[in-house]
Amino acid sequence: MSHSRQRRHSVLRRSVAAATATLTLWATTAVVVAAPPAAAQVDPVDVVVTLGPGASTTVAKTVTTPAVPPNPDLVFLADTTGSMGGAIADVRNNAGAVTSAVLDAQPTAQFAVSEYRDAGDAFVFRVNQNLTGDTAAVQNGINAWAAGGGGDIPEAAINALFEIGSGAIAFRPDGTRIVAWFGDAPSHDPSQGHTLAAAIAALQAADIRVIAVNVGPAGGGLDAGGQATAIVNATGGVLLNNVPSNQVAQAILDGIQAVKVTVTPTITACDPQLTVGFAPASRTVDSGDVADFTETITVNPGTPAGTYHCTVDFLVDGTSRGFIEQNTVHVPGLSINDVTVAEGDAGTTPATFTVSLDRPSPSPVTVNFTTANGTAVAPGDYTATAGTVTFAPGETAKPATVPVVGDTVDELNETFTVTLSAADGAAITDAVGVGTIVDDDRDGVFSCRASALNVVGIEPVVANPANVPCVDDSETLAQVGLNAGALAVNAKVLSATTDQTPDDLTSAPPAAGDNATAKAKVDTTTISTLGLTIELGVIQAEAVARCVPSGGGLAPQFTGSSTIASLKINGVSTTVGSAPVTIPLLIGSLRLNSTETTATSVTQRAVVLDTLLTDVVIGEAHADIHGTGTHPNGNPCTS
Repeated sequence: MSHSRQRRHSVLRRSVAAATATLTLWATTAVVVAAPPAAAQVDPVDVVVTLGPGASTTVAKTVTTPAVPPNPDLVFLADTTGSMGGAIADVRNNAGAVTSAVLDAQPTAQFAVSEYRDAGDAFVFRVNQNLTGDTAAVQNGINAWAAGGGGDIPEAAINALFEIGSGAIAFRPDGTRIVAWFGDAPSHDPSQGHTLAAAIAALQAADIRVIAVNVGPAGGGLDAGGQATAIVNATGGVLLNNVPSNQVAQAILDGIQAVKVTVTPTITACDPQLTVGFAPASRTVDSGDVADFTETITVNPGTPAGTYHCTVDFLVDGTSRGFIEQNTVHVPGLSINDVTVAEGDAGTTPATFTVSLDRPSPSPVTVNFTTANGTAVAPGDYTATAGTVTFAPGETAKPATVPVVGDTVDELNETFTVTLSAADGAAITDAVGVGTIVDDDRDGVFSCRASALNVVGIEPVVANPANVPCVDDSETLAQVGLNAGALAVNAKVLSATTDQTPDDLTSAPPAAGDNATAKAKVDTTTISTLGLTIELGVIQAEAVARCVPSGGGLAPQFTGSSTIASLKINGVSTTVGSAPVTIPLLIGSLRLNSTETTATSVTQRAVVLDTLLTDVVIGEAHADIHGTGTHPNGNPCTS
């Protein structure tokens, strides 16, 4: 008996009983004890890992095999010749304990009973009870055994084993087939015409393991001439030597729990993105022992981000026994977002992209990034940038920053791209981030102009005569006299001013209240011609283009106003104020407080004298807006 089996035997006999029977024979007491089996299992049963394309990992796997081989078909085979009375009595009295222990471990177990003697006896081999789950029938079959016959030392064991391997027992297709054979003598060879080699071949063909309980010394009894050794070695069975007659039942139970089983990891379903392998490819251990494997899980190169699965069935002796492992492999996905950033007027503004992992990884993940021109061109619009983003284990977001170059040139919004490449530890799901540079320069300018007096195109006092763009200006004149034929115009204290807020439109983004304002003022004016004298008091005119809130943004608003303090025509006073008035005259008409507004401008004229020969305008203010070359329909209230 080997050291490992000695240890197993002593452990089994020391353990708390799972099934116990007591017999008294020749004043000796023997107890059949089955150790509580370790739970058969795969550990770990579920493997969840995170790997990048082309990466692999190893997992230590243990398969704790059942203490009793799965779904056993156990055949009791007894040498019932005359010398076997004590052993037969031991098995008869303890059969219930053996079958109970086996059924506790494997509830689907079934049993058969058979015996052999020798040529010339009443029988050479017979089946007392074919395979059944009825333990009472099994006990009855064993009770039929009686010691007798066997005139010489060799018996007909080889013939009995050949018959069992050749169909004498109706084994189940998915059962673990075990013959528990006990005796104290070797077999004739050949026996009933069957050689040892033929018996071994029949047992192997039927996939039967033989437990040989030798009620005799090592090298003698059943194993005289090495017969039992040859049989158990060829069938993956167990040989127990020197077994006393009153311990045969215990030896049978020990032998069942020492039958070797082969565990073979077999992939039953696997996503094609994964490769799973095991070292070794299979392992043979004693029932109840642990089969150790190293599992290698590999994600194939080029695998997209996602979750993949692989199912492994750890077959026991080529049959599925429910030892299933589920592998789940997460391949992280890398993506980069789109970013919008205001250009700014000077220096650089960071456009910070976020590179994201869709799940944390237990290992570092790296990915390269680089910029590329779109409508935005480096280095004028942004700084070309390249680098590597590294995610430490557990991190899911990292920045990639590109400097955007500011200017005060009105232009269209522009774009560039940041592209991810050469990922390690993850797959790229969204490789391109779009950076949009929002032009925050105004889409237009204000214009403004103010004229105190205009006689036939002669304007002695004008603020910002260029009109575009609006600039701050102020002009004054103490008095002036102008003639147009018979018409004479005399004016005193003339002024014209223009003003823009802010003074520099490029210094700030559009804001409510930004405006261009034009003002004209004349303190006194006298217009005279044949038969007509017009005297006017203080004349004031104002035109404003202003940015006001509108629809969630800003829009230009245009207003104009004027006032005339007093009016006399040929000495007769006329009340005017600020309301628009047209007064007919013999030489034409006198229009007061007129406002002309378009979609882009406002012009305020305080006094307009229309005659057939000439026109006179006193107090004219003008304000408007203009787009840029980039935004011809733009205005200074938007950017």
